[in-house]
Amino acid sequence: MTRKNLIGAALLLALAAGGAWWYAQPGGANAAAGGDETGGGSVLVQTVKTSIQPMPLTMSAFGDIAAGKVESQSQPQAGQVARMAVAPGQAVRRGDLLAVLSSDPNVLVAYEQAASALTFARRELERQRELLALQLSTQSQVDGAVKAEADAKAMLTAQEHLNGAHGMVNLTSQFDGVVVAVPVAQGDRVAAGATIVQVGRTDTMKVLLAVEPARIAELKSGMKITLVPLQDGAPAVASTIASIQNMVDPKTQMAGAIAMLPAAAQARLPVGTHVQALIELGTRSAWSVPRQAVLVDDQGAYLFQVAKGRARRVAVRKLVEADQTLGVAGALDAALPVVVLGNYELQDGDVVRGSTP
Repeated sequence: MTRKNLIGAALLLALAAGGAWWYAQPGGANAAAGGDETGGGSVLVQTVKTSIQPMPLTMSAFGDIAAGKVESQSQPQAGQVARMAVAPGQAVRRGDLLAVLSSDPNVLVAYEQAASALTFARRELERQRELLALQLSTQSQVDGAVKAEADAKAMLTAQEHLNGAHGMVNLTSQFDGVVVAVPVAQGDRVAAGATIVQVGRTDTMKVLLAVEPARIAELKSGMKITLVPLQDGAPAVASTIASIQNMVDPKTQMAGAIAMLPAAAQARLPVGTHVQALIELGTRSAWSVPRQAVLVDDQGAYLFQVAKGRARRVAVRKLVEADQTLGVAGALDAALPVVVLGNYELQDGDVVRGSTP
């Protein structure tokens, strides 16, 4: 064999050995087969079926839990605040002490005068009856003494209601609640009937919701809402809208709605708890797709469906938003699956592989 033939044979052997090595490498044989078995030139995706469904229309709002009806606690007589027993925000039970008042000196004097007048009227009545028995008085005079005694008794009863018989008066809560405000301080002199403590009832707690003024017209009394406390692990609470406040708060620039807090949730949701409310406005028919299936770019919202192994881009418009799903409108085909995973890597017309779970 000539030198030239030997060199040619060596080159052929080297090429054959290199080809065998490449074919033995991972993916080498598949690449030689055109890449279809490993997905060369295709995108791995996961798809789901879709259909048109009635989906709930919701509105999200935030609010705070507040006490129910706020009632003012006062005393019918004037006096001085000797001691305040509560502070704003404090929870109280029926019968708990709110404040101690010392009676006004004028009230004490009025009580003593009423007691003295009653004693005198009783003695005069007794004297008139004795005189009548001796025929030294008339029945008319006895009747007058009876009336005077009744008037004096009524006056003393009124002074007792004004706590004139006591130097110190205890103001107690008339119901379970929470102290909303204390407009007086210890040592202040207060007039008769003046508010000393304001207590909000906790047997009928409510939720004050802040709503965008432009959307307040969408709300109606009786709409169902779901209250979600902004606390880790706190369960949601179902309620309904009790009333609409169609006016704008000058501080927050928000309109308002009120929902009543169910009795079962009042013990675990104290006054002041922040909540998010999902208000059910009604339902609307739309294509129901997972939230991650919808993408947005410069051309707007879109998703991919798979037709004959290729991705097909479909423009959509968001109609309804829920936690995990979206309701969209667009030229979707119910027979074609929607891509939910791998869609970020897709372009219109790309070859895809995968399955619907």
